[in-house]
Amino acid sequence: MSQSIVTIRLNGTPYQIGCGAGEEPRIEELAAEIESVVQQLVGSVGQIGEARLLAMTALIFADRAQETAGKASAPAADGSPDGASGDDASRDDAAAAALDRAAERILALASNLSSH
Repeated sequence: MSQSIVTIRLNGTPYQIGCGAGEEPRIEELAAEIESVVQQLVGSVGQIGEARLLAMTALIFADRAQETAGKASAPAADGSPDGASGDDASRDDAAAAALDRAAERILALASNLSSH
């Protein structure tokens, strides 16, 4: 498989990322998701350093993954085995609430880190 290099930007810093040929659009899409979270954090806590911002972003994504995995393994309130209620709007609302909780936890952590 041939290799490709994609340049992404996170918080204004360019990073060259190697990937397989044809995977460039997916890498760019993922980078855009990460950059969105980074910019939300910058808006909330300011420019607290690239390493901290990226660490906090990683924690947000890890929290999302853990919550998604937990929901996938738990039966839904309506008894459906896949954890889905069948109502896209309520799933979206639940996902938004979970993201809000994760962001609040990360902001609290950031506040603790910046006060030390």
